[in-house]
Amino acid sequence: MITVRHLPFAQRGRHLIVLFFFSLVLLVLGFRGASFAVAAGPEAHIKGEFGPLHDWPIIPIAMMLMSDRRVFAYGTNTSGAQGGKMYYAIWDPSTGTGVDAFEVLPNTTETDIFCAGQAHIPASGQALILGGDALVNNRRNYANSDVNIFDPATDALIRQTQSMGFKRWYATAVTLPNGEHAVLGGRNDRFFKGTKTVPATVATFSPIPEVRAADGSWRTLTSAASDYAYGALGASSWFYPRAWVNPQGDLFILAHNGNMYNLNTSGDGVLTKYSNKIQPSQASLSSVMFAPGKILTIRKDRKAIVVDLDHAVKPIVSAAGLLAKDRQYGTAIVLANGQVWVNGGSSTGNELAGAALESELWDPGTNTWKTTASAATARLYHSTSLLLPDGTVITGGGGAQGPLTQLNGEIYYPPYLFKTDESGEFALRPEIIDAPTTQISWNQEFSVEASESITRVTLVRAGAVTHAFDQEIRFFDLPVPQVGNIVTVQSPASPNLAPPGHYLLFVWNASGVPSVARIIQMG
Repeated sequence: MITVRHLPFAQRGRHLIVLFFFSLVLLVLGFRGASFAVAAGPEAHIKGEFGPLHDWPIIPIAMMLMSDRRVFAYGTNTSGAQGGKMYYAIWDPSTGTGVDAFEVLPNTTETDIFCAGQAHIPASGQALILGGDALVNNRRNYANSDVNIFDPATDALIRQTQSMGFKRWYATAVTLPNGEHAVLGGRNDRFFKGTKTVPATVATFSPIPEVRAADGSWRTLTSAASDYAYGALGASSWFYPRAWVNPQGDLFILAHNGNMYNLNTSGDGVLTKYSNKIQPSQASLSSVMFAPGKILTIRKDRKAIVVDLDHAVKPIVSAAGLLAKDRQYGTAIVLANGQVWVNGGSSTGNELAGAALESELWDPGTNTWKTTASAATARLYHSTSLLLPDGTVITGGGGAQGPLTQLNGEIYYPPYLFKTDESGEFALRPEIIDAPTTQISWNQEFSVEASESITRVTLVRAGAVTHAFDQEIRFFDLPVPQVGNIVTVQSPASPNLAPPGHYLLFVWNASGVPSVARIIQMG
């Protein structure tokens, strides 16, 4: 069991110094392909492999990769229960998965951030936490309008003085090209089934988006109100609306019922509905932006669809095959090579019957799916998956409520980390020797030097995942005009394609093996 630690800041600093030197040893070993405790089989280079199950101090209902390479997670108390007296965890992956790898701190903000909205703050590298649950007359599942910021420099979670205009529980926050944040959806009142003496009530929602400026002030997009795009109607469209910045600089919204919208966030906002729609989905199914302006979305009946936003008139829709498993509450994420990996879920919703232990991998180059490694345990409602700087994926959580209280995690090691000789051993990895250490701008050339010849350079935006949706992640394949130990590449063309923030820079060798990422700041 992981012990909750309330260490003074100075003591935490001394503790981290020790961990820093230990992490250097692990990092060097990782560059040289050390296999640690992962027992991989002969198909590891095809299916990947899960590491051993390890303890977490909380259920990581939400996880964010911070610019200092650590993971900020929150969701429950240390018993895995919903409630206002929550804790948040900070995990340093470079130190392993033992007790000392986690720092656990109490949420002293008086805000219940259970099922809040979240996004990165581009300039500071901090985490923006919006809304969450509330307790009214001793009843949970209302909402709040609070704004909180997690600062990785001090490990503090700080409540802000300027709140949102609306209460929001289960809202989506999207980083805009100018560094502001658009917030949409969420509930603002509790659904109550009623008793013999107290009548039932209908939950109310927040159908009006709002925008947070860089200075913390808010403005409401009163002209863009919609019950169907992100409100009460449209198959629970209020539930973490699926929204991304499109190549035109507006927000693209893919409703759970298949309708598609464009939201211009300037002024009071303008919402436009596209004439075409796609097959319905549900709030429990995942979608992810896997390439500039391109979204892979999982719909009902195991169908996958690609939505291409690089068209001014309307999105172009195409089929992307069938998944082997129905994955309600599973999570889709983009790997370091641009393929989409889907883990967890169940055919029966938040139940163990029909739970998928096998994961699946979609290759956008061939538009095909394949079954990959099996996890040790089910990942259902309130589970998460997040890409880490070493190219692995942390999967964790599930529960509160659910059939299992998952105070644990597993690390998935994708196929690109293994030798292809069926030995199950890790491949030797290239090492980034030199790359930008300050922020870079869009459409800018920059050089990267590695320990061996570079054949590919990829860029992945740091993720922020909750409830089967990582709205922050983006992927870019940066063209390499020449192969060598030093290459010059060009950053994405505009903030419409690559919103400002922190990105993982990977270099690849001739064997298709990535380096550990260097984190760079864009914009």
